[in-house]
Amino acid sequence: MFVESTRLRSALLLSVVLACAGAGHAVERVADTPLAVVFGQPIHARDLVAPGGAKAADAASVERAQGEALRARVWAAVLGEFARRHNVEPTAAEIDSQIEGHRRMTARLAAERVQQRAALTAELGSPDASDAQRQAAQRHLDTLDRLAEFDARRARELRDPAQQKLQRESERRVATQWVRQWKLDQALFREFGGRIVFQQAGWEPIDAYRKLLLRAEASGQLVLSDPAGRNAVYRYFEHRFVYADEAKARFYFEKPYWERTPDEMKAAGF
Repeated sequence: MFVESTRLRSALLLSVVLACAGAGHAVERVADTPLAVVFGQPIHARDLVAPGGAKAADAASVERAQGEALRARVWAAVLGEFARRHNVEPTAAEIDSQIEGHRRMTARLAAERVQQRAALTAELGSPDASDAQRQAAQRHLDTLDRLAEFDARRARELRDPAQQKLQRESERRVATQWVRQWKLDQALFREFGGRIVFQQAGWEPIDAYRKLLLRAEASGQLVLSDPAGRNAVYRYFEHRFVYADEAKARFYFEKPYWERTPDEMKAAGF
């Protein structure tokens, strides 16, 4: 069953790689040969640091940090250029749609928690439940209690008009990022096809990402003369993902998933 991930979009691919582009202190390397050249812009080892500015403790950590920073810079440039050419900026209507979809999901999850609470309370009171079952039920119920307390506290805060304004602005910022990423992935899938994989931010067109990078290399827009650097740029594709085939991918990118019902998503295998 498809489940939308949390609203914290920190895992948004495009936002993360763009954030890494402004690295500060350098990690020095003996050779001055660029690790990559992207759209005519060289990237040297000295331009790269670990994401977040973390300092590596040993040579292996330095290499990993440089590799991830290089991947971030390269992907930012290649995906960013594709995004510009395909105009993936969200419209006001698309942002509104995503916000409404998220609100529906939030209401649905709240209703499900009420049902879960009733079932857990009944299980705790059942003479047939084992001690292990009661302990597990109580832990789950405690979690639901904490969520309920958070929701109640947030509801009280939102009685303040200033908090309501901040909430609306935050909703709109997050929705804008979410729609922009989905439209980028949709454009990539429409151009390249292939499988998709599940990540925290939703389903990614993994094969399309690879094909876009390979096309940039073939055209000379991306030059990866350093073997270790090239491995770092493509290492993402070596992860063990949960894949969905191209037929499911077509359904997923036919229209935004937040505009579909849970039953539609379940029937499609998500």
